[in-house]
Amino acid sequence: MKITLSLSGGGLRGAAHIGAIKFLEEQGVEITAVSGSSAGAIVGLFLAYGLKSDEMLDFLHNLERKELFLWSGMDKLGLFSMKRFEDKLRATIPVTGYDALKIPLYTCVTDIDTGEFHYIHQGDPIAYTVASSTITPLFTPKRIGDHCYIDGGFSDNLPVKPLLCYYEKNLAININPLIAEELESFKSLLIRSILIMIRSNSMPAKRLTNAYLEVKGVAKMHLFEFSEIQRAYQAGYEEIAAQWGELSKKLV
Repeated sequence: MKITLSLSGGGLRGAAHIGAIKFLEEQGVEITAVSGSSAGAIVGLFLAYGLKSDEMLDFLHNLERKELFLWSGMDKLGLFSMKRFEDKLRATIPVTGYDALKIPLYTCVTDIDTGEFHYIHQGDPIAYTVASSTITPLFTPKRIGDHCYIDGGFSDNLPVKPLLCYYEKNLAININPLIAEELESFKSLLIRSILIMIRSNSMPAKRLTNAYLEVKGVAKMHLFEFSEIQRAYQAGYEEIAAQWGELSKKLV
């Protein structure tokens, strides 16, 4: 079976995408093109470069908090810089152009000046992946050339649109289910607000895709909880496995 794959953002919940990809590998499913926002853009980059799911999971397990949360110093536009994370990505994925990837990748970014989404497939994939992952105001916006970009999830958190031109059917995976929870701090309110916003712009993808999977097992996982990476991975694997009978019928 050949499919295209669209992956939503969701912080370290992105490990659920890796679990789903592990299952697809075991089923012999070939992914011919991939799109993603934020965490989905990162996993999409791994996939397009040719990493296997085990290698992707190793990357997350070896990621240190200080590599993601580097104090931005005097920068007034964000609390943290993604410089160390970008360096780690470049060491893992040594490419400078989308044409060096093994399958087409579409990275969703949001132009901070216009608020519009862009599906990038030319230029430096590492830079645009970082741009797609800059959840402001936690992280500083990413300037590339004359443009300044922020998290792709702010404009299209589950980018199915760029893959509609492909012959193969599309599987879209959303890792932002919402459940009621008690908010106890400014931080929890901020993250809840972000989740509501990015979930709302994920919903159009349900009408565009051929098969839709929402990983519900990550609902109680915080966006940046390093200790829950393995649990998110297991949720992605187990839930796509449980629903594969119905999903696969929509993808043939």
